Amino acid sequence: MSIHIKKSHEGLLHKNTGTPASEPIPQSKIEAAKHSSDPAVRKRATFAENAKHWNHHHGHQKDHTGQD
Repeated sequence: MSIHIKKSHEGLLHKNTGTPASEPIPQSKIEAAKHSSDPAVRKRATFAENAKHWNHHHGHQKDHTGQD
């Protein structure tokens, strides 16, 4: 199962935090976004923080024992 993010929503947190799309968003900026007055920015920041903990398969997978 994978998460589908609308093309129109991709990169919005980068834009909201002023971080170039080619760089990861620093944790300090995610924390600041979580306290934004805009509820959409808060939601994006929470999503980004949660997504950090997901198992991202970018060409490197762990075996069934959890080892690299």
